Amino acid sequence: MTVVVSLEDYRPSPRYDSLPWTTAQIQEAPASTGPWTTLETQNLTPVDSDPRNPAYRSFTTALGTAANQWYRVIFFDAALANGLPTFPIQNTADDRPVYASVSELALRLRVSASDRHNALMRMLKAAADEIDSEIGTVDINGLSLPYSNPPEIVRHVNLARAVEHWTQENNSFGILDLGDAGAVYTARDSWDRHAQQLWVLKNSIGMA
Repeated sequence: MTVVVSLEDYRPSPRYDSLPWTTAQIQEAPASTGPWTTLETQNLTPVDSDPRNPAYRSFTTALGTAANQWYRVIFFDAALANGLPTFPIQNTADDRPVYASVSELALRLRVSASDRHNALMRMLKAAADEIDSEIGTVDINGLSLPYSNPPEIVRHVNLARAVEHWTQENNSFGILDLGDAGAVYTARDSWDRHAQQLWVLKNSIGMA
C-alpha cells in the first residue's frame, strides 16, 4: 500500500549563473532528521526562464510508504548539481482548511514559502479559525463552515489577518514592557475591521 502525498508552494533558491533548476527530487524519512530515501524525481515544467526569480512549485507523489512520514524536496539542474534540501514537512491528517495559500502569504511577507511553511500555515490557520468564529456555522447563503470554496472576501481576510499575526507574533497587544525605558502601548487588536468586512456573510446582526 502506498500513500499519496502533496507538497505545495516550494520555491527553489534563486540562481545568478543563468542555469535553471530542471528537476525536483522528493525524499521521505521516518523523522525530520532522517534517514532520507528518494521516492522519485520529477521534471520541472516549464523550466524557469529567469533563474534569478524561480517560480513556486507544487508536487504530488503516490509513492509515500506510510502515514505521518516526513518529506523534503531537493532541486537539481541539468548538470545534476543540487541545491540545499527544503525544510522537512510531516504528512499528517489535518481537517482545518485555510482560505489563502502559503505562497500568497510568503509573497506578501517576502519570506521563503518552503523554509517557513509550517509557521506560515500556522498563521493562516489562526486567521481561518477567527473567520469561522465570526461568521458562525452557516453563512447567509446557507453554506456551511469551514468553507470548501470560500468567497473572495474570506480569502482576502484570511490573508490580511495572517499577515497581522505574523508581524504581531512577538509583540502583545496592549502594554509592552520595555524594562528601564518603561512601558508603551502597542496598537490595539485590529480584528474589528475584518469582522466588518465579513458582516455581509453573517446570518444576522450579532451572530457569532
